[in-house]
Amino acid sequence: MQTDIKRVIAYSTMSQIGYMFLAAGIAAYGSAMFHLMTHAFFKALLFLAAGIVIHALAGEQDIRKMGGLRDALPRTYRAMLIGSLALAGIFPLSGFWSKDAILASALASGGYGIALFVAGLIGAFLTGLYTFRMFFLVWRGDRSPYVREHLHDTSHGEAPFSMYAAVAVLAVLSVVGGWVQVAGLWHPFSDWLAPVAEPLVEPSVLQDWVTSLVAMTLGIGGIYLAWLFYGERSVAVPSFPTARRWLEHKLYFDELYDALFYRPAVTLSNALHRGVEKPLFEDSIDATAAGVREAGRAVTLVQTGYLRSYALVLTAGLAVLTVVFVALR
Repeated sequence: MQTDIKRVIAYSTMSQIGYMFLAAGIAAYGSAMFHLMTHAFFKALLFLAAGIVIHALAGEQDIRKMGGLRDALPRTYRAMLIGSLALAGIFPLSGFWSKDAILASALASGGYGIALFVAGLIGAFLTGLYTFRMFFLVWRGDRSPYVREHLHDTSHGEAPFSMYAAVAVLAVLSVVGGWVQVAGLWHPFSDWLAPVAEPLVEPSVLQDWVTSLVAMTLGIGGIYLAWLFYGERSVAVPSFPTARRWLEHKLYFDELYDALFYRPAVTLSNALHRGVEKPLFEDSIDATAAGVREAGRAVTLVQTGYLRSYALVLTAGLAVLTVVFVALR
């Protein structure tokens, strides 16, 4: 339900980090690191491609104001399609190999791992749905009024070379990056990590391929549902006002954090300032500074700036010294 294109991708990062923690939690360390690597490719690709879109639309990030950008930014469209498919775990892109390795490891763990396996499959479905909700809203359909008014001239290129070069490299890595490890064929990545992070669970080849089939089917199902809702728009998006409100407010985690941590911390800080810092430190320092200022003001009464006054004081001092000298003799 988020509408900021960068926020959608950022929350997706939290989701994928969840997969990495899942793998580390069941001691499939190689799979966790493998997904960290492939995720770096396609998620950086999505962020930078989104940056090109934002640049082309004069800084706009609201996907509700976008649409119909496919013809205007064809190279960025293809790059973002690659990143989106990789994120959804579609064969043969990088996310397919690494995410499914994590799910297969969860399946092989048994017991509580089965619950994690099911949760991961639900996540695979939702990933396809939310990723392509964003994708279809940005690229498909007719150009929105905002796009028609603000899209910059792309006849000389979609973006500067400095912006697009990294996108092109990441698109290639998102395609081929997952092939460094293929279940049942070769696994140099896990072998390389084994001396320092030996996995405690190893799925069978059958578990790997069955998991891949199920997870990709669910991912495609999420993409198809997104197509019906946001691409073809042949099916109306279900309206659940309460659920929508909770999702738009991110399950009210910000408000909960504010109530549990921020406000109590501010209240305690203000109380310590009034009861401790101000009377013991600020007021004492102010009093010392006031005393120094008064002493300086008193000294300025002597410093008149008149030569005759200084001569009089010097003469008086000399007279006193003379009397003391004579008296001591």
